[in-house]
Amino acid sequence: MGFLIALVCMVLVFVLMLPLIGSIYYDTLAAQKENKVQIERMERLRQQLEYDRKQLERQKNDNPVFIPGQLPNGGPPKNP
Repeated sequence: MGFLIALVCMVLVFVLMLPLIGSIYYDTLAAQKENKVQIERMERLRQQLEYDRKQLERQKNDNPVFIPGQLPNGGPPKNP
């Protein structure tokens, strides 16, 4: 008789734990999906920032601003 009561209690605990375990599993899957989306978004932003930085560097190199009386290397002119 005691074996039957223990068996019923184990089955009852298992049945009550099953929805909890399923809920935790689906929450974990949702968190993984959200994390993947966030990582992809950060990667796109990082690539965009690198592209913008390279564009700015190219613009600086293509259109230098010269101060009157200075050479292109930024130093003062040398008097012979």
